Amino acid sequence: MRSKFAFVAFLACVLFTGCNSAKYKARKAIEKLESESIEIPYDQLKCLTSDSLLKLCPWKQAKLKLVHYVDSTMCSTCYLQKVTMYDKIFHLEKEYDNSFVNIFIIDPGQNSNAKSRLYSQYADSLLPKTLFIDTTHVFAQANPNIPEYTMLQTFLLDENNHVILVGNPMFNKRLEKMLFSLVEHKLGKKNLSKKK
Repeated sequence: MRSKFAFVAFLACVLFTGCNSAKYKARKAIEKLESESIEIPYDQLKCLTSDSLLKLCPWKQAKLKLVHYVDSTMCSTCYLQKVTMYDKIFHLEKEYDNSFVNIFIIDPGQNSNAKSRLYSQYADSLLPKTLFIDTTHVFAQANPNIPEYTMLQTFLLDENNHVILVGNPMFNKRLEKMLFSLVEHKLGKKNLSKKK
């Protein structure tokens, strides 16, 4: 059995401690998510970033990508502000010189207020430095295996865009340890989980 399955199966137990029906649905959603590689249609997404980063496109060469998909059912600016305060995942980007990257894909839906808040707060530097805005829903269309559960819309991809961890480390200490362990295993540095 592949090692990624062990991580994903463990996550199902961690996240869903309620009824068996919820556990079953979550497990099926995770299995579906890991069944195919994830396609990120960068060229069809609006990218908000600096000109220098846009020239480098580190997200295309990264060996590990932590994808944060924020669909229109969530408050994208609320989520992004919380993530910005959780600096451990941004520390990983610096530590690994962009072999690890965070990819924020925001689908604001048809809500014009949500779009204007997003652009305004990005302009005020209140959000992460690179965002991909998906106003035409191409990410969801390219990846019908993305779960509807918001807790499962953050996942770690390997160099082949296969899911190797599901869930948001910002909200779960076990997931955080698992993320650091996977990054250390894949990229070779040690003791990152102890850094702040």
